[in-house]
Amino acid sequence: MPGNDLQPVMLSVPLARRLRDSGLQWTAAPGDRFAIPDRGFEDRTFLVSDMVIEVRNVLGGRELAFNGTVEWALDAILEREVVWVPSESQLRELIGGDFVACYRDDDETYAVVARLGGIPRTFSAATAPDAYGSALLAILTS
Repeated sequence: MPGNDLQPVMLSVPLARRLRDSGLQWTAAPGDRFAIPDRGFEDRTFLVSDMVIEVRNVLGGRELAFNGTVEWALDAILEREVVWVPSESQLRELIGGDFVACYRDDDETYAVVARLGGIPRTFSAATAPDAYGSALLAILTS
């Protein structure tokens, strides 16, 4: 049955943290994902949304409940305390005109080609988002 296993392949949180620490700026917007490091939530991401939808098992099937908020131990957190986990399309947009190509290098590796100082360089990783993230990190730190 479909569920959380349908989440998109995302940038790894350690690489997202390195991007943030290298100066990548973020203004939270609906649809963005983020991680909360240092509070026991390192292994999951959260989605910025205007509304929370909860799936409930009820007599006669499953319902989608529209909730204004979900109450739990963490009611709010400052934007600067979280780590933005950009999507593959957001990473490609941030690379901008320096992006050349993305392709599957082999069965286990993706490659992103981006220009650094006008010279094409290839960045490989196990996932496409991590390959994009590595290219963006090189651009930010060059």
